[in-house]
Amino acid sequence: MNLSRKIIVAGLLVSVAACAPKPVAPPPPPPPPPVVIVIPPRPLPPGNASLTQILPGRGIDGRFVTANRDVAGDRAFWQLKIGLNVAAIGCRGTEEATLVSAYNNIIKAHAKAIKSTEKTVITDLGKANKTNGIKERDRLSTQLFNYFAQPPAQRAFCARANEIAQLVSSTPTAQVVAQAPAHLATLDQPFVDFYEAYAKYQLDAAEWDAKYATPPAITAAPVATPAQPAPSTSGV
Repeated sequence: MNLSRKIIVAGLLVSVAACAPKPVAPPPPPPPPPVVIVIPPRPLPPGNASLTQILPGRGIDGRFVTANRDVAGDRAFWQLKIGLNVAAIGCRGTEEATLVSAYNNIIKAHAKAIKSTEKTVITDLGKANKTNGIKERDRLSTQLFNYFAQPPAQRAFCARANEIAQLVSSTPTAQVVAQAPAHLATLDQPFVDFYEAYAKYQLDAAEWDAKYATPPAITAAPVATPAQPAPSTSGV
């Protein structure tokens, strides 16, 4: 092939290449799907407790200071008896029959201890308040009844009360006062556990509010208008 034919063939190839369709660019990738923010439900108080539940203060050891903490001697047995009384009246679960039976036996078997420890409580309250102690005993009894009857802790409290009632019922009277502080602390634990759970709920709710709650609307404060002077009542 001479030079002129080579030039012609090269020209034809260039023309064919120029007429060939250009490759189509691929379509752009679809946009990413929108980010879906899933807002979890706001935490709820434990045990269907009130949103305005008031917790007792904590001691220097970080534990809640309840009505039954660090109570000893006759007073411990007296408060233990009140707690078991509340349980016998209000607990209506599977433990009801054995709990009521054990409590009734405590009243009969430890009648002297019940009477003597209550007398000591009245005397101590009277000395502390310079009274005969009866009103103070009644006031404290009411406070303890309300404490032991707190609904959010009742399920655990009733089960624990049944266990304690069986132990106290079968304990010799000479030993019930000495064992009362440990039994009272055990009976009090469901309420301590509830308070701890509620304290955690408060922290969780505050964290949820900070992350998800709608901030309150900011409203402008009303502009105060200057007070007008009172009309003069003096003569002209």
